Amino acid sequence: MDDRGEFIIDFGRGGNSDSYRRAGWSEPEPRHTWTIGQESTLEFPRPALPGTHMLVLELGPFVWKDIIPAQHLTVLVNGSEIAEFSIREATAAECTIPWQLIEGREWVQLTFRHPGAARPIDVNGVPDHRELALAFETISLFRRLDGPALADLPGKQAPGTDQDIEALPLDQLVMRFESLGENCEFGLAQRRCGAEPLGLLRFASAPLPVLLAGLKARFEGVGDADQIEVRVSANSQEYLVIDRRYGFLYHPWVLVGEADPEDIRRREEKRLPFLRRKLVEDLTEARKIFVYRGMRRLPQPLVLRLVAAMRDYGRTTLLWVELQDDEHPAGTVEPLTAGLLKGYIDRFAPGENAHALSLDCWIQLCRNALRLVGLPETG
Repeated sequence: MDDRGEFIIDFGRGGNSDSYRRAGWSEPEPRHTWTIGQESTLEFPRPALPGTHMLVLELGPFVWKDIIPAQHLTVLVNGSEIAEFSIREATAAECTIPWQLIEGREWVQLTFRHPGAARPIDVNGVPDHRELALAFETISLFRRLDGPALADLPGKQAPGTDQDIEALPLDQLVMRFESLGENCEFGLAQRRCGAEPLGLLRFASAPLPVLLAGLKARFEGVGDADQIEVRVSANSQEYLVIDRRYGFLYHPWVLVGEADPEDIRRREEKRLPFLRRKLVEDLTEARKIFVYRGMRRLPQPLVLRLVAAMRDYGRTTLLWVELQDDEHPAGTVEPLTAGLLKGYIDRFAPGENAHALSLDCWIQLCRNALRLVGLPETG
């Protein structure tokens, strides 16, 4: 837990959940840990800073057709109920923890009640005798932002009329943006517009916990020789580079047979420190509007946490992109708070083909974002 009382419990096999799990859990699997039985508990140190805290649970249910259509979940903090959910699919569930529930304790006890737990062997014949209910991937705890910080809407960085923005050539338009992940879709959209900006995370898989850890540490250690791993992709067609320090993965755009893995590693050892310095400078000087899209719906409190981490560097702006809904047609961009815009897209590229992206909508999002914040200088 950091000095602001913020932390993430990672329930994957290489995560940190062993320090917090108590009763009612199975052994961790590569990306998650299942609850066992009808109740499971966690314990973690009480945050040092007083205030209302947010809890975001990223989890999925054990469901099976009409037999088990959903899992009911009740969340309790130190014995007091704070939330109830009906979990039908992988989701991020948000809870609010009032300070009075935790202020008198050194440790916080978090209890999950899930009465619909069942054994797969009894439900669908899968030879698993565990009594499963929910598979937890991460739990994030952070202090809720209140007051003026949420009311301070982004201001224009430089004059820019609609005519100026519409007249921008596509390559110049998208050069005013930089991707922070979670995948390479926006980086490929820039390429389709004729732009090839240098960016540490442009073609990276950078899930939010990985990105937050990197931002907190100013990406120190990126490019160190012992932190770079080169491996062959699952389809055996190209190489991938893994940063061992933080865990993000990216494409070096080298096919198997075109280069030796050691040559790629040496190239990245020279290139990554420069890209790390450039990212820190861009964040500090607010040179770009940064773009982030999750691989699934992101809860707003987690995005606000990302914005807070970014604005520790400077008065930069994030464009957070989600799928359109009934109230927000594709192409809409709205200001939410200081440094945060939310954009809505008609569709994301399918996971198996990031090149099949909605280019026209990405372009519209960029133009509409610039209408709200002005024309930042490129760099």
